Amino acid sequence: MPQPSFSTPLIGRNPELARLSGVLERARAGDARAVLVAGDAGVGKTRVLGEAAGLAAAAGTTVLTGHCVDLGDVGLPYLPFTEIVGTLAADERFADVLAAHPVVGRLLGGGTDAVQDRLRLFEGVAGLLTDLAERAPVLLVVEDLHWADQSSRDLLRFLLSRGTLQRAAGGAPGRRLAVLASYRADDLHRRHPLRPLLAELVRLPAVERLEVRPLADVEVTELVRAVQDRPLPDSTVRRIVERAEGNAFYAEELVAATDGGGDGVPSALADVLLIRFEQLSDTAQQVLRTAAVAGRRVEHDLLRGAVGLPEDELEAALREAVGRQLLLPGDGDTYAFRHAL
Repeated sequence: MPQPSFSTPLIGRNPELARLSGVLERARAGDARAVLVAGDAGVGKTRVLGEAAGLAAAAGTTVLTGHCVDLGDVGLPYLPFTEIVGTLAADERFADVLAAHPVVGRLLGGGTDAVQDRLRLFEGVAGLLTDLAERAPVLLVVEDLHWADQSSRDLLRFLLSRGTLQRAAGGAPGRRLAVLASYRADDLHRRHPLRPLLAELVRLPAVERLEVRPLADVEVTELVRAVQDRPLPDSTVRRIVERAEGNAFYAEELVAATDGGGDGVPSALADVLLIRFEQLSDTAQQVLRTAAVAGRRVEHDLLRGAVGLPEDELEAALREAVGRQLLLPGDGDTYAFRHAL
């Protein structure tokens, strides 16, 4: 399958890539594994997964990728798996494997109403992956799991917990399958529906979690130098590194904004940053706007005096902002914004 290409070098991700490469190597040997790849928006999850997929494809692995999309509370059932089946259906090399599991083809039939027996569908997808893995090692990538609908979460749960990753009995060869599923850790508020699934999956022996950490300052500096198309003053580079706080996407957007000569936040980046803020109640938004006047960190008493809300309303707003991971509680009855931007 075609793999994404990247215009900038991979910087600061050798530990993560080495760990995923080890998982892929074990999967090629018949030790089926899954990795839940966590990280904040823009930190570099897609880049790491793309590099791992490229290595897998170069080693002869069949790479299948499905994307979850933010379509509101309902979403489209089985969207990432429909994408994967559609990719297989478009490749005549897999026609006979798909024909052996006709129930899976119903995902492409214009809706899921025809799929009345979920167990048959789930077993069909599992059987399809098993048959594919008998031909060549398989890497299944599911991106942006935080946007997955309930049906997609249920199908992933079935695949990881009901035999697809389990060792074959009687000494038979194991399945040559690896599953990599990414999600935004900063999107998982306390009531997010993905949280119970993650807690369940990480307890499985063949499933592990990998956190894509923010880049170190020296790594962000290297990234800024690599993506710029003209020399930047050292002071500008230091300012970008300071504001990006290890987030690769933020750093690249801030570099692009230097063309305008300003020190503001580019509109594309501002839109990304405001999405979670705009999901808050009006009161919580008011509290955050007031807290921002104080800077990165604010004391509770100062915020209470400035915002002028009753204590119970202020506490509820703060709980909401902390739950959405916009504010972090600190020492001494203080709150700090999660990120400088």
